Amino acid sequence: ESNFSFGFDLREQQSGNYPHPYEYEINALKYSGKYLKPNEPTLYLDLEITPYSWVDKLSDFETVVEKLESVQEFAVDLEAHSYRTYQGFVCLMQISTRNEDIIIDTLALREHMHKLNSSFTDPKILKIFHGSRSDIVWLQRDFGIYVVNMFDTGQAATLLQFPSASLAYLLKHYCNVIMEKHHQVDWRLRPLLDRMIQYCLLYTSPSPRD
Repeated sequence: ESNFSFGFDLREQQSGNYPHPYEYEINALKYSGKYLKPNEPTLYLDLEITPYSWVDKLSDFETVVEKLESVQEFAVDLEAHSYRTYQGFVCLMQISTRNEDIIIDTLALREHMHKLNSSFTDPKILKIFHGSRSDIVWLQRDFGIYVVNMFDTGQAATLLQFPSASLAYLLKHYCNVIMEKHHQVDWRLRPLLDRMIQYCLLYTSPSPRD
């Protein structure tokens, strides 16, 4: 009896081990030379003057999808709600490019979020995270989004044996930005409070510009 069906090994399925849908792209990834040699950092813009967009309408979201497919790198972070839920769910996605900051209302646009998969899996576009372990799981679970070509600043800080791998430490050390202590908030809240917006943007805004 054959153990193969439609290109998949049935023995792997029966054991619960499924092939990653982007295994080939990840294994074949060649990092751009500009990321493997020292570069003069490009100072990020102050949050006060960086263009910021709140995206909760499909037309605006479609513009973001198209825009991300044309950049060389962007930073990503997610905010999720888990209180009194079984698995939790993502409420916000923050994205920063070299020119602007974007917060996407993933509650309003949940059924359309999968359209970002094209840029998230494009090996020519670098995705920057900090502490990505939960983010990767949430992206796949909630939106069917996978990631090819990424850099995790938290993992880099750990590998380099920095005194701390926290984002607060990295922001203070490299950007001279003090990150206020994060208190438990309900990310389902709409509209967001100003302090919630500031917290979200600090997680991604400096990253693609350093």
